[in-house]
Amino acid sequence: MLRLRRNLSRLWNLFRNQRAERELAREVASHLILLADDFERQGLSPEEARLAAKRAYGGVEQAKQAHRNERSLLWLEHTMQDLRHAVRALARSPGFTLVAIATIALGVGVNTTLFTAYNAVALKPLPVADANRVVRLERTLQSRFIGENQYAFSYPEYVNLRDHQNTFQSVIAASWPVKVLVAAPDESAGNSIQFRPAQAQIVSGNYFGALGINAMFGRVFGPDEDRAPGGNPVVVLSHAYWQRRYRGDPHVVGRVISLNNTAFTIAGIAPPQFTGTSLNPQVPDLWAPVSMQQQLVPGQDWLHKPTDFEFQVLARLDPGIALKQAESETDALVRQFAATYVWHERTLSVVLQPTAFFGNTDDPRFRAGVGAVMVIFALVLLVACANVTNMLVARGAARQKEISVRLALGASRARVVRHLLTESMLLALGGGVAGLGLAAAAGKLLWVALDQILVRQLGSDFVLSLNISPDVRVLTYALGLSLATGFIFGLSPALQFTKPDLNTSLKDESTSFGRGVARGRLRGVLIGGQVAVSMLLLSSAGLLIRGLVRSQTAEPGFETHRVYLLRANYGDDRGRAVATFRRMADWLKTLPEVANVSYGAAPMMGTWTPPITIRRSGALEGSIEDRTLAGYASDNFLNTMGIGLLRGRNFTSQESITGAHVAVISASTARRFWPNEDPLGKHFQLDMHFDSKLTDFEIIGIVKDVRFANLTRVDPARVYLAADPTLIHEIFISLRGDQQMALAAVWAHLRTFDSNLLATVSIWNVDNMLLAPQRTLARALATLAGILALLALSLAAMGIYGVMAYVVTQRTQEIGVRIALGATAGRLLRRIALEGLRPVLIGMVVGLAGGAGLSLLLHHSLAFPGSIDFLYGVSFYDPFTFLAITVFLIVVSLVASLGPALKAIRVDPLVALRYE
Repeated sequence: MLRLRRNLSRLWNLFRNQRAERELAREVASHLILLADDFERQGLSPEEARLAAKRAYGGVEQAKQAHRNERSLLWLEHTMQDLRHAVRALARSPGFTLVAIATIALGVGVNTTLFTAYNAVALKPLPVADANRVVRLERTLQSRFIGENQYAFSYPEYVNLRDHQNTFQSVIAASWPVKVLVAAPDESAGNSIQFRPAQAQIVSGNYFGALGINAMFGRVFGPDEDRAPGGNPVVVLSHAYWQRRYRGDPHVVGRVISLNNTAFTIAGIAPPQFTGTSLNPQVPDLWAPVSMQQQLVPGQDWLHKPTDFEFQVLARLDPGIALKQAESETDALVRQFAATYVWHERTLSVVLQPTAFFGNTDDPRFRAGVGAVMVIFALVLLVACANVTNMLVARGAARQKEISVRLALGASRARVVRHLLTESMLLALGGGVAGLGLAAAAGKLLWVALDQILVRQLGSDFVLSLNISPDVRVLTYALGLSLATGFIFGLSPALQFTKPDLNTSLKDESTSFGRGVARGRLRGVLIGGQVAVSMLLLSSAGLLIRGLVRSQTAEPGFETHRVYLLRANYGDDRGRAVATFRRMADWLKTLPEVANVSYGAAPMMGTWTPPITIRRSGALEGSIEDRTLAGYASDNFLNTMGIGLLRGRNFTSQESITGAHVAVISASTARRFWPNEDPLGKHFQLDMHFDSKLTDFEIIGIVKDVRFANLTRVDPARVYLAADPTLIHEIFISLRGDQQMALAAVWAHLRTFDSNLLATVSIWNVDNMLLAPQRTLARALATLAGILALLALSLAAMGIYGVMAYVVTQRTQEIGVRIALGATAGRLLRRIALEGLRPVLIGMVVGLAGGAGLSLLLHHSLAFPGSIDFLYGVSFYDPFTFLAITVFLIVVSLVASLGPALKAIRVDPLVALRYE
C-alpha cells in the first residue's frame, strides 16, 4: 500500500514539475542560508560564510537530481523528455520527416490493406448477437475432401443433434441458397406477370431467434414454424432484396408473393446488418422455413433422407460450456447417427468452427496461401524500412558530433540509443496512422472493384456481404506493424552512431574525404537489398503482365460465344433424375432455335484427373503411370463445342447411351504417351474412382488440343470418355440466329416443359460465365503485381537518390579538390556513377537469382495436368522480360545517382574547398 501511494505521488509530480522545481529551489536556498548564518556566527565574513555553506552542503545540482529521482518516475520522465526532444528535432527537418512518414505509410498501408481483406474473410464473425458463442459444424470425411461438403449435413442429422445435445442453447439448420422463381407484375409490359429468379435460403424455425436477429419491420419465424410440412408459407425478405425489389416500402409486410407458383406471405424484413449465414459472402434474397422445402425445391424430400446433405448446421454454445466439451459431444452424436444409414463417405470427426464469412479458412493450405501473399506484400514494407534506414544513416552522420558530445558528457549509450529510437518510433507511428488511412481508402476501392467484377459476371442482383471496415484487429495490426517497423529501421543506425569511439567521433568532420567504411557498407547493403526486392517483384510483375496480354487473346480452342450451359436440379431420386435429364436433352433437340444439343463435362468448372496406365509391348515393353485430365462426352459433344476431329471417329449415339469403354484423346495426349506411334486402336486403363481398380478403354479418335481445364494453358493430356448412362451430365446447346431472341424463346419453351423444374434451371453463356472470370483473374493478378512492383521501385529509387545525394554532398570538398587538381567533370561523373551502381548491380544479381528460383518452382507446379499457368505460356526464363527490367533498373539507378553528382560538380572549387 505504501509503495502504491509512493508511485501515485511520483506520477502526480510529473504534472506539477515546475511547481516542484520551485519548491526544491526554495528548500535548497533555505538550507544554504541557514548554513551561511551558522558560519557567520563563527566569525566568517558573509562572502566567506556563503562559500563555506556551499562547500559544506556539497554539489547542489547533484542533490537536486537525487531529489528528482526520488520524487518522480525516472523512466517515464526520460521518455517524456525524449518525446519532446524528438518532436522538436523532427519539426526542424520537415522535409526529412514528411518523406520518411510517406515512405512508411506506403509500406504499412499496403500490408494493412491485405490484412483488412484477410480479416474480413477469415476472422470477422457473422453479424449476429454474441457471435463468439456461435459455431459452425465441420466434418472430416474419409476421402479427406476439402470444400463445401465438409459443412453439409442432412436434416435428420440436424434433428438428431437438436433433440439429443446438452451443450448448446440452440441448434439451427440453414440450406445453401436455392434458386426460386418469383411471379411479379411487369409494369413496362402492362402489368403482365413476369417470372424473376431469386435466391432463397431454407432455414429452421429457430433460425432468427437463435442468432439474436429481430425484424426491421414485421416479424421473424417462430421456433415451431418449421414443424408442419406444407404449412404456414411465410418468408422473411433480406434488406437488400426489399430495397431492390420493393424500393423500401414498409407496407409490403403481410403482402402475398408467389414463389414457384406457391403463395407465400411476407412476414417481415431483416435488418440491413444481417447478411445471412452462407459459406459464401452472398446475401440471400429471402428466407423460408424448412416446412416449405418441397414447394421451394420440387421433387426432392430433404427432410426425411439422411443421405441428402443439403444443410449447414450452426449452434450457440451454452454459457459455461467449453468449446472442447461441446465438440466432443457433437462428434459422438453425429458419428452415432451416421452408423444408422449406409453411405460411401464415412465421417471421421466433427469439429466446431468459429463462424466467418467464408468456410475452410482454417485449412492449412488456405493459411499457407495467405502467408505466402503476406510475405510478398511484406517485401514492399522491407523496401520502405531499408529506405528509411538509409535516410536515418544519412541524418545520423550529420548528427555524429551531437551524439558524441552527449556521450562525452556522461550520457549512457542505452540512454542515447533510446533517444534515437524514440525519433524512429514517432516516425513509424506517424507513418502507421497515414498508412491506416491509406488502407481504409484502398479497402473501399478494392470493395468497389470487386463488387463491379462480381456484378458484371453474376448479374446486378448479386449482393456481396463482405464487411471490410476496419475493426480492433486491423487497428492493432497496423499499430504493431508500425512499432515493429520503427524498431527495425531505427535500431541499426542508433547502435552504429553510439559506438564508444568518442575521440575519433569528436574529431571526425564527416565532410572531408569520403565516409566511414562501415557506414558505406551499410548503405550499400541497404541499397542492394532494395534493388533485389524490386527486381524480384518487377520480374514477377513483368511475367504476369506479359501473361495478361496473352490472356486477352488466348483462344480456348472450342466454340464459346454461341454455346450455352444449361443446368437444373432434377430431383434426389437417382433413377427419376437421370430419366428427367435425358428427357430434357431429347426435348431440347426439338426446339427450332436450338442448333445442337449435347452433354458432357463442363469447361473451366473443375478438373477430374484420374491416374492413367499405358501398357506397352514389344521393344518398348513396360508400363507408364501418370495422370490425365478426363471428362465424359455424348455423341454430339465434340460437334457442339466445335472441337475438331483430327483422325479416327467420334462416339456413336449407341456408345453414348450404353457408356461403352471407348475414348477420344487429344493430340497432346497422343504425343505425350504414344510418341512416334499411332494410338488409334490402342488401349489404356484409368483408375476411375481412385481405388486402384483399373478400367480399360480403347482409343477410337484423336481431336485437336483445347484449353478445357483452364484458359491459362493447353491441356497437357485429356481423354474424352463415352457418356455414362447412370450419371447426370451438363447439357450444352448452341443457338441459331440472334442469340438474345433465341435465348428468350428457349426460356419461353421451358415454361411449357416442366413448371417445377423451371425454378432450378440456369442457362449460362460459356464465354461470359466460364471464360471471362479467368481473364478477369489474370487482369487482377497482373494489376496487383504491377502496383506492388511500382511501389517497391519508387521506394528504391527514392532511397538511391536520397543516399547518393547525401554521399555526394558529404564529398563536396573532395570533389572540389579533385577539380582543382585537374580532374574532368566526365571522369568524376563516371566515378560517382560506378560507385552508385555497384550495390545496385549486386542487388540486381540477387533479385534475378530469386526470380529464377521462383520461376523454377512455378515450372515444377505445372507437372500436374490440372495446374493453372498464370503466365499463359510465357517462358519462366523469358529473356525479354528480364532484359527489359534490368535495363530499366539501371536507368533508374543512373538517374538517381547522377542527379546529385551533376549538382556537385557545378559548385565552384573555391566554395567546395571551404565547404563544411
